[in-house]
Amino acid sequence: MKAGMAVETTFPPQAPFFDREQGGWILTRYADVTAALREPRLWPVATRGEELSKTRDEVGRLRLRPDVQETLSAARLSAWQSQMEEPTRQAVRELPTGRPVDLLQEFAKPWCLRLAMLVTGASPHDRERLSKLGNAVFAGTGAPEGSVLKTEAAAATGELDQVFQQLAVPMGEPTFIAISQTSARLLSNAWLALFTHPAEYARLRAHRELMPNAIEELLRFAGIVRRVFRWAIEDLDLGGVRIAKGDRVLLMLASANHDPEQFPAPDHLDVTRRLSPHIALGMGRNSCVGAPLIRMAATIATHALLDRFSEADVALPIEWHLGSGFRFPAAVPVTFRE
Repeated sequence: MKAGMAVETTFPPQAPFFDREQGGWILTRYADVTAALREPRLWPVATRGEELSKTRDEVGRLRLRPDVQETLSAARLSAWQSQMEEPTRQAVRELPTGRPVDLLQEFAKPWCLRLAMLVTGASPHDRERLSKLGNAVFAGTGAPEGSVLKTEAAAATGELDQVFQQLAVPMGEPTFIAISQTSARLLSNAWLALFTHPAEYARLRAHRELMPNAIEELLRFAGIVRRVFRWAIEDLDLGGVRIAKGDRVLLMLASANHDPEQFPAPDHLDVTRRLSPHIALGMGRNSCVGAPLIRMAATIATHALLDRFSEADVALPIEWHLGSGFRFPAAVPVTFRE
C-alpha cells in the first residue's frame, strides 16, 4: 500500500457494530475502546485468535509484567539514558545532508538495536547475529501460516529464546524484538509525521519545553498498532450493544486515537496539544510494559535530530506495510538540511 501522511484508521469512530468480514465486533470510539481495555471479561487473544493463557494470568495481565517492570526501573532508565545520549548525538552527526537518507534503515534500526543490546545485556560480539535474527522474526509479522517467512521467523524466535535464557532476561526475546524492531518502526513513523508537518517541526525546535506534549501527540497521531483483539469469556454489554460469550472483538486503537469527541481536530498534528490519555501504548493492565522506555528513547533521539537539522524534506509517497494489526513505513526517505 502506498500513501502520503493521510491518517488511515480503517473505520471512523462510530457506534459498535458486527462486521462479518472481520468475524467480530468492531469498537472504534475512544470511550468504547478504553472501556474494553479495562473490561476483564474481554480476554486478550492474538491476531488469529490464538490463546495467550501461557503468558497471561487469570485477569489477563502478563505473568512476567512485574519482572519486566523491575528490569525497566526508573533508576535503570536514567542510567540507560545517560549511556545513550552521546552515541545518539554521534549517530545523528553521521547522517548525511544533501542526499536522501532512509531514516528507518540508516538511523532508527541500528540505534534501536544498540538500545536493545544495552537493555538486555547482550554481548556486543553478538550484535550482527542478533540483528539478523531480529530481522527474520519481524519479517514474519503478518505473513501467512506455512510461508517461508513464517517458518524462518519461528526458527529465529527459538534461537533468540536460547540466547536470552542464558542472559536470564525476563521476556528476553519479546523485549529484544520490541526494542530493536517494533520501536524502530514506531519512531520512524513518529518522525515521518513530524517532518511532514514542517510548522510543527519548527515550533518544537524553537520550544523544547513542548517535548513531553510532542512525544504524546506523536504517539497518538502516528502509533503503529492499529488494532488489538479480544475474546468475550462472558456475556457483556458495551457501547450500547450486547456482546455474547465467545464473540471476537476488535479494538481499533487508531480509530479511537482519532476520535474527535476525545481529541479536537484529531487528524491535525499539534505539538502544543494538551496532554491527554491516548491509547497508542494501551491502557492500565493492558498497557505496554515498555512505555517508559519508548518515551525515553523517543525524547533522546528527537532532541538529537532537532539539534542538528533545521529542516527535513520527505520524498512522498510512502510505501506502507500492513499486517497483524501493524501499519508502518517500509522506508522513510528524508533529505536533511542543517
